[in-house]
Amino acid sequence: MATDNTFMQFDPTVPLDAAFYASRRTMFWRRRPVSPGLQMLLWSLRLYVVLMLAVVVIELARVLK
Repeated sequence: MATDNTFMQFDPTVPLDAAFYASRRTMFWRRRPVSPGLQMLLWSLRLYVVLMLAVVVIELARVLK
């Protein structure tokens, strides 16, 4: 029966894989440039969320009256 210690001794790629994934977690990822179309889509989504929040607040005010 193999334990964790014997598995690490027989498979030398495990520490290499662990180091690779650890380095990816701490890596600094640069921002990608956002196209004008995507930027307009994101702003319209923000506007939609704000408008829907206003609708919810108005409906709650009507229900609570």
